[in-house]
Amino acid sequence: MSLSAYGQLPLPRLTPELLGLIKTGQVYSLGVDFEEGMLTPGAAMKSYSIAPHLRHGDHSNIDPASAAAETIRMSIHVGTHIDALCHIAEKRDENGNPDPDGIPYLYDGEGKLIPASECVNSAGQTHLSIEKMPPIVTRGVLLDVAAFKGMDVLPPAYSVGADDIAGAMEKQGTVINDGTAVLVRTGAYQLLRDSDPIYRDAQTGLNEEAARYLVERGMNLVGADNMAVEAMPPHDHSVHRFLLVHSGITHVENLNLDELGAANCYEFLLIIAPLKLTGATGSWVNPIAIA
Repeated sequence: MSLSAYGQLPLPRLTPELLGLIKTGQVYSLGVDFEEGMLTPGAAMKSYSIAPHLRHGDHSNIDPASAAAETIRMSIHVGTHIDALCHIAEKRDENGNPDPDGIPYLYDGEGKLIPASECVNSAGQTHLSIEKMPPIVTRGVLLDVAAFKGMDVLPPAYSVGADDIAGAMEKQGTVINDGTAVLVRTGAYQLLRDSDPIYRDAQTGLNEEAARYLVERGMNLVGADNMAVEAMPPHDHSVHRFLLVHSGITHVENLNLDELGAANCYEFLLIIAPLKLTGATGSWVNPIAIA
């Protein structure tokens, strides 16, 4: 399948401008460790589970070589992952207003929506599913909101607003322009690492005002070190709906941004390669930042 643009993500191209972001060659892995029993958004999302099914020493047809292999089971939206644009729909009434009793619609290009019922079959999603997302090679910036507020971890369920974003940008001297991926550090990775249920139940993240502020400045991808990018509760996914459904901008969730923050690394080349999981609503990823 030939690559094409995906929402606000352009076709990947390594330009001299992007190469110019690399100053030291330091490479940062932004993914978290996948572990048995790791926190998930809820019971509907199955946590990481691993089961060896071939052990070294088992009789096999490759003797005298020996092999080990395993089966892994978990939901797509667990651990560090990127959302496909088909992950979230918005229920709307016949006048186009959000309505809990309405029909779910998906993003279908700028200013366009399509009924979600038309975009699925027994093999999964058929519209903007993850295998259609190109590799991502782009300018990335870190907004360390926790550091801006003078905290290791922002308070539970803290709603990061436009003032917080503007303040972090000013403190860091960070500029967001067209085609910028924005990674927001709240400090919450520490809660995931410690399996603290606050990470799931009282999520610190962006509010819709902050999301709009970033989009107005040219953001085309957003990520965060929390489970949903946005603050929860409430659970109406207002930021998801604004970004995925109305703006064609996807999310990377459950990032580990602590090493970037400790290094005061605020600008870098960001590389993310989603897996080609046909029909899926997202993909596990291990994003790489090169500074």
